[in-house]
Amino acid sequence: MKKTKFPSLNALRVFDVAARCGSFKQAAQQLGVTQSAVTRQIQALEEQLDMRLFQRDNRVHSLTPVALELAPQIEQIFDQLERAIERTRSVSDNTTTQLTVAISSERFRFWLADKLEDFHSLYPHIQLNFARCADYFSGEHVADMVSAVQHQSWDIAIGYGSINDKHLQSQRLSKTQLVPVSSLSTNETPFQQNWIINPDNPEHLKLTEHYQSKLKNQRIIHCDDFYMSLDLAQTEKAVTLVDSSLLTTQFSHLTPFREYAQATKSPLSVFYKKRKRQPVALVAFIKWLQLINQ
Repeated sequence: MKKTKFPSLNALRVFDVAARCGSFKQAAQQLGVTQSAVTRQIQALEEQLDMRLFQRDNRVHSLTPVALELAPQIEQIFDQLERAIERTRSVSDNTTTQLTVAISSERFRFWLADKLEDFHSLYPHIQLNFARCADYFSGEHVADMVSAVQHQSWDIAIGYGSINDKHLQSQRLSKTQLVPVSSLSTNETPFQQNWIINPDNPEHLKLTEHYQSKLKNQRIIHCDDFYMSLDLAQTEKAVTLVDSSLLTTQFSHLTPFREYAQATKSPLSVFYKKRKRQPVALVAFIKWLQLINQ
């Protein structure tokens, strides 16, 4: 059986107005088009429906019996459509969508906080809530993050690490480096000072292993908190490792040894629950993050 093509929505709208106006001339004035444009739309609709809708007698256009049956139903449909659009506009103007973003305190402070004004100006109806998480997802931090995202305690988690979980999707934001930094403004290399590393971060372990021969005479201090590491770098006069994306003007009191930086194995990424269709607010936030990290 041949499938009937659905008539043009525009032609149906023209028919609705013409049926209520009583003439093609008045319909054209209401629609802001020419009378010949109205005539063409009505003719096209009659051809699509294979039925005559108007009896044409000079300038008088009366509805045929079938059109008298069709007109009130078409009018009702357009009224419902108009009300639906108005309700949607009302929702879009007044409803706030909330997203919970998990991010480390250091990444929030030195990487995200000063950019949020831009996001809110673009998406005033998306409210961002924040939860603290590790900056590098490894060991128990992976299980905690996957569970929180899967059960929607968090909508998005931002960090880096190699994660392969069937319940998660991820989008890459940027490649990062670990940069040795020191509070000492000297001409010494970083290998003439003690080092502070996070033993729970495989990237820290990989970098110190890379420079193992240069660090054989230096003391390695373990610290799993970013801010404590910065304080220790001053009190112990030691080197600590900082993600390159966090090195802002707020670190002007520290000396970075960029020539000894090492790229992290995993890029900075956003992780979120796998779905067939993602919420619009979540997609908007991810695309904004990708844009600011280009």
